[in-house]
Amino acid sequence: MGRTQIGGVLDWDVEVILASSIKDSETHYKMAKWRLMADGYWLFEVPERVVIKLYSDGKGYWEGKGLVTSQCRKVFDTLIHEPFEIVGEGVLEGKE
Repeated sequence: MGRTQIGGVLDWDVEVILASSIKDSETHYKMAKWRLMADGYWLFEVPERVVIKLYSDGKGYWEGKGLVTSQCRKVFDTLIHEPFEIVGEGVLEGKE
């Protein structure tokens, strides 16, 4: 299965429950349960289950699988100013 971008979100926020583990004397954190909410979205196709990558101001990003719970409009390649939600299916892990 390829990794093709099928859309994006604008002004997103994530609610999380963190879990930690210690490996090689370092503490590693991952987002064990999470939910992403955004104020707007754009699509190139209508998704159900997705792999998301969340980039912030740093050089790394968070990646995980989620289920789109919002009803999406079938308007493509246009920013839609409506709430959009993805509920995590598993952990959201930090990547570099």
